Amino acid sequence: MPDSTNILALSDWLNVRPEWLEYGRGAKNKNIDGTLLNEASYAYCADAVSSVDDEVEIPYYKSIELAAGYGSYANQTETDFCRTLKFSRSILNNYGILPSEAMSFPVHGDSMSPVIPGGAVVTISTGHKKIVDGAIYAIKQADLLKVKILHRLPNSKVIIKSYNSIDYPDEEANLDDIKIIGRVFNWSVMGW
Repeated sequence: MPDSTNILALSDWLNVRPEWLEYGRGAKNKNIDGTLLNEASYAYCADAVSSVDDEVEIPYYKSIELAAGYGSYANQTETDFCRTLKFSRSILNNYGILPSEAMSFPVHGDSMSPVIPGGAVVTISTGHKKIVDGAIYAIKQADLLKVKILHRLPNSKVIIKSYNSIDYPDEEANLDDIKIIGRVFNWSVMGW
């Protein structure tokens, strides 16, 4: 498939709109005033197609906090959610994430700062529990819920890491002593 630079050049030469040329969508011809849209007048991205039909709602469990610290007690129920977050179905599909296996939670604590600061929202896939070294997971250790980086070790052991390793040193644990809830595939941080 041609890249966006080639599409733009070809559409300019053919005097048609790049979206029409690449996807067959929208008007074939130039703007109403007779000029062709130039590269600076729009943001061109081959994957930026979105529609209401492409959105899925993921449950957001506001009262279940995943600790980016030493842990948060898991005493809430899974039905305790108050809203949903919208995600693109096609993006989830690209990553092999089933919408029915995705859920979001708030994070508190600073062990995953600066990457995932306290107050961030993480979204996990419960269908992705196999450890990929260096990936971020929501885990349950004893009765505590945590967001941590995992690395496998021999003899069914795992290293539980934090980005803020100065205040939260690495921990070695038996794989049988933790439950992987799911892999974190998205986090969102608000600026105030």
